[in-house]
This record gives sequence, C-alpha cells and structure tokens, in this order.
Amino acid sequence: MDQPLSNMLKTTFLVHWIISAALGAVLFLIPGRTLTALGWVPQWATLPEVEQLIPGTMFVDPVLIRLLGVALLALAWASFRGWRAEQFSQVSILVQMEAVFCILGLVGMIAGFVMSGRSIPVIGYILMVILALFAIAWSLALRRT
Repeated sequence: MDQPLSNMLKTTFLVHWIISAALGAVLFLIPGRTLTALGWVPQWATLPEVEQLIPGTMFVDPVLIRLLGVALLALAWASFRGWRAEQFSQVSILVQMEAVFCILGLVGMIAGFVMSGRSIPVIGYILMVILALFAIAWSLALRRT
C-alpha cells in the first residue's frame, strides 16, 4: 500500500512553490534589475575589460539569468503539482530531483564563490541557507519512506 504525503512534505512543496515562483518570475521578467536590487551585481560594471568594451554598462547576461528564472518557474510548477498529489509514489522522483538540485546548487554556489575569490553578498548567504534548508527537508522526506 502506498503512503500518503506527510503534512511536512506538503508544506515543503507549498513553500518551495511560492519561493520558486516569486524568484523565478522576477528573474525571468527583469533579470538585471532583480540582481542589482538583491545586491548580486553592482549597479554599474567596474571590470576594466568590460569597461573597455562597453563603458558604464551593467554586467548581467540576461539570457542566462532568464534561463535560471525559467528553471525556477518549472520547479515551482513541479512543486505545485507535488503539493496537489495525494500519494508519495506520485512525487517520489520529484522529491529526489529537488534534493539533488538543492544539494548541487549549494555546492555550486560555495565552489563558485571560493574559486572566484569574490566576496559573498548578503543575498548569497540567504540563498545558501534556503538551499540547505530545502535540501534537508527533501532528504528527510526521502528517509521517511
């Protein structure tokens, strides 16, 4: 007999849906302004090699940032579907994917900051904490099955 979804897992799906949809939408619609507002990038590029090419322009690749926004919107849709599910068998592979995404995302962020030598903005710490908390929640959901 299949197990019903626990309240903790339903809540995790709901919170993940809201956070992913909100962040994904703004990254998709206004990538440069969002990253600037979050303190991820300075308002104006100060890298000498960039200024030689385009003086005073923002250093944000809108295509990659929009792609990240789309990925977060897709994860939000999957979390919405997971929140609506009734049985764990309906979301098992989704929970595994979410756990892997959060763990690898956290590792990638840490490695990226360490290798670049760049200081971590406040939002970077916040995102790492969010990824770590979701990684724990998804992993706990997998252990309880």
